[in-house]
Amino acid sequence: YNHANSDYRQNLATHKATLALVKDLDEEGLQISYPMNITLKNIYYFWFAPTLTYQIAFPRTPYIRWGKVVTHTLHLFISATLVAFLAAQVVAPNLDLLIKDLEANKGALRYQVIADYLLKLSITSTYIWLLGFYGFFHCFMNLTAELLRFGDRVFYQDWWNAREVSAYWRLWNMPVHYWLVRHLYFPSVRVGFSKTGATFVVFFFSAILHEVLISVPCHNLQIWSFLAMMGQLPLIFITKMIDKRMPNSSVGNFIFWISFCFIGQPMAMLLYTIDYWEHNQEMVEVIEEKTPKLLATIASIFGASSKL
Repeated sequence: YNHANSDYRQNLATHKATLALVKDLDEEGLQISYPMNITLKNIYYFWFAPTLTYQIAFPRTPYIRWGKVVTHTLHLFISATLVAFLAAQVVAPNLDLLIKDLEANKGALRYQVIADYLLKLSITSTYIWLLGFYGFFHCFMNLTAELLRFGDRVFYQDWWNAREVSAYWRLWNMPVHYWLVRHLYFPSVRVGFSKTGATFVVFFFSAILHEVLISVPCHNLQIWSFLAMMGQLPLIFITKMIDKRMPNSSVGNFIFWISFCFIGQPMAMLLYTIDYWEHNQEMVEVIEEKTPKLLATIASIFGASSKL
């Protein structure tokens, strides 16, 4: 919000160029100009609208289609229910078995055991990921857009057909992609970074953010998500080379689906579960070591025997 309005402030003609590109503006949008857009109503609309990139006016639909609201709400409920069902009936039992194997083997697992759990979780994790994508990017964001009469409904494009990994990252999450391009990629290019360097900055920032979003809820800071995101860079290079040498082939798309759904998602579940178990084991050992000393100290304060 601040970055965009700073651009409008430095060049008052910028907002006119923005309005010229935006279609389906309502009467208020057609008449707005900087700094008349700096209002609580304007910033609250931006906060709740399904977008991350601010502009002085957004395309608006003429009215709320309540049939669409009901449809998206129903689909969102069904998607969330299916995700909860798969997580409870398939993922949780397998992760419980993994923890029991860790306890039985004192934290040591063979590669065959990891591969077995990887295969057990791969299909289910793919279903959960696709249902989560559909529920959030199609149902929830379209529901929010409909309620706010937000006219720009391009939240994703056909990422499932991506022949190279870079195409997937451009297409699967359009609001975040636009934000990264506008507020990170182009500013990096302006200060002297090459296109490759600016791409590295974007992925480095995204890798840190992914790690924070996963490690904080798990209460265990690791580097798996960070490494997975940075690992996209060589995958991008490989799939681009394949697409250049074999145009219109499905090899790059095959690599994308294998790396993301049959290795990446279930492997992330396994690694974070193992780390979470190890972290809890360390906490249990510390408590078991410190508790007798603490009780003895309390007993001595009240004059009781430390043997009690």
